Amino acid sequence: MVSTSAYGAVLVVGSGVLAGYPLYAFSGDADGRPGCGTNLKSGFDLGPEATVPLTCTGPESDLVKGNATDDWPAFTTVGAPVAGRGVNGRLLATVRRRGIGDQVTYGGHPLYLFDPVSRPFDPEGEDYMETVKPLAPWHGYWFLVSPSGQLAPGRTTLEVGVLPDGRRVLAAETDPNVSPIATTVYTYSRDRTGVSSCAGACAVEWIPVLTSRTPLLRGGLDASAIGAVRQPDGSLQVTYGGRPLYFYSRERVFLRSGHLLGSGTAGNGNGMTAPQGGTFRFVPLG
Repeated sequence: MVSTSAYGAVLVVGSGVLAGYPLYAFSGDADGRPGCGTNLKSGFDLGPEATVPLTCTGPESDLVKGNATDDWPAFTTVGAPVAGRGVNGRLLATVRRRGIGDQVTYGGHPLYLFDPVSRPFDPEGEDYMETVKPLAPWHGYWFLVSPSGQLAPGRTTLEVGVLPDGRRVLAAETDPNVSPIATTVYTYSRDRTGVSSCAGACAVEWIPVLTSRTPLLRGGLDASAIGAVRQPDGSLQVTYGGRPLYFYSRERVFLRSGHLLGSGTAGNGNGMTAPQGGTFRFVPLG
């Protein structure tokens, strides 16, 4: 565990050659079914112009050896994992994965590696989106993990996003430590004020916009409309006009001059329905 100013206390590797590396959880891993798998796909890596074949995960040894065949190597163990200072040993477990070994889980979240430790702590994988090409198509978002077992998103920034047709919509900044993107966010028609009705399979497809405290605002947004509400699992979900906000797991991004376009995403989740019914809509801004 390491204490940080931006994210609070978060899990890191405690010993060995990877000591200090941040540990991440993936929104697509749910109900014992890992969304971060070993099937070979393609997406950019090491820059938007370097589209390569890769898997979402693989053995931890790939990171140690410098192999680039998988995006997020699994954090594995030989024997029972050991809880370091500030870590709750009762939340530690493992899951056996073919070709990978015993992947460590914490509070039910399989744990992954991505970037090396940085000083000051500035993890490249936090709030990282990987949805559809040209991104790696894992259909989800990545977060640090707190010692409580909850996701540790840091303080979310809300801003104005620009759709391809020029319309302005509410967006939240993703990939803040590498290539910030104003990613379109959505409300759900079945939500009541301050209460999310999107759980289970719905929450895998539509990821709650989480924050550690009151969101930051950019672009003249109305501060009176912005809030956050504590959900039953203890997470703090961002709201707009009292309505919980979500990311879409298949949100499209764009390239311009070989770089990710940071001013907005496609908004292609607008009008989509959830598995249990109800509709997701982006939030238009004047």
